[in-house]
Amino acid sequence: MVNYVLNTSFTCNITSENTLFISVAGMDGIEYTENIDFYSSILELINNKYPKTIFIQKLKEKGFLIDNDELENLLLYWKKMNIIKSEEAEIDQIIKNKNYQKYDRQIKNFATLPNLTAMNGIKYQDKLADCTITIVGIGGVGSYVAYGLAAIGIKQLNLIEGDIVELSNTSRQILYLEKDIGFPKINIAEKKLLEISSSIKINKFNEFVSKDNLDQIVQFVGESDLIIQCADTPRDSIEYLIDEISEKSNVPWLTFAPYAFSKIFLGPLIIPNVTRTLSEMIPNISKNNSSVVKRINNNFSPTIMDPYNGIAAKMALIEVVKFITGYTKSSVIDQRIVLDTETWEIEKYDL
Repeated sequence: MVNYVLNTSFTCNITSENTLFISVAGMDGIEYTENIDFYSSILELINNKYPKTIFIQKLKEKGFLIDNDELENLLLYWKKMNIIKSEEAEIDQIIKNKNYQKYDRQIKNFATLPNLTAMNGIKYQDKLADCTITIVGIGGVGSYVAYGLAAIGIKQLNLIEGDIVELSNTSRQILYLEKDIGFPKINIAEKKLLEISSSIKINKFNEFVSKDNLDQIVQFVGESDLIIQCADTPRDSIEYLIDEISEKSNVPWLTFAPYAFSKIFLGPLIIPNVTRTLSEMIPNISKNNSSVVKRINNNFSPTIMDPYNGIAAKMALIEVVKFITGYTKSSVIDQRIVLDTETWEIEKYDL
């Protein structure tokens, strides 16, 4: 006998017109204009975790008559609308047995989605816990990305960064404090990430990416599940260097960044042997730049405020979770999303 529980995102309200409005995240709500007490009583039985076998008797005691077929049809409809879920009685014990208590909320967050359960959430957590991700650059957006990945339970992070902490970093790079000034970012990041997740494994490559160390980086990337491009130098070639690393290592990679003061771009996600390379999607117009132009471009200095780094990184992390867990398809395969925070308009481009 299947018993039901309310979706953890469920809410219900009596409207000013004396109707009952019930809803869950991501689905259209349902409004009942009649028999409000009847529907409320069934919801209360589910909320109190009564077995379904006594619903009819409990409703009869309140003066409501319903036969088994009518009740079953209503419950199936609510299940289809994601209002109720099949009960998973042992889920908390399974989470405890796997030492996943830290990730209880994110596991159960998956269970709020249509056709998914907390057991699906545990399987997705298993994938995160068995995942290795390489982050190129742990500055503005990279520090946020590293923090987020450690927090959600990624098994291993490969960090690539050759910079030291400067005062201006401490206003917009979440892993670094004023007391860290003068120390290598990669060492400070390792220390902070281990404080966030004591079980995470950190590997470090304390150099900037350049044409001269690509083979070393390919070896360092190894069998990572994903590369996340968070660096901003070399200004005219960093994305294409990562594209080359991805091809040689056969590891997918994601690009994103805040730019033009108020805008953020996300994507594409490049998957070797599945999608085109970035060079094929967006040819590098700067590869023939003269030495003079390159020297001018090297004067580039990032100008940014903390909120843009945070928003950009969290947008990217959502796509990372999609890709690693497979709970839904990535939104940036062969595509780029642009968010303008000045107007909050979103555009999506096919590449």
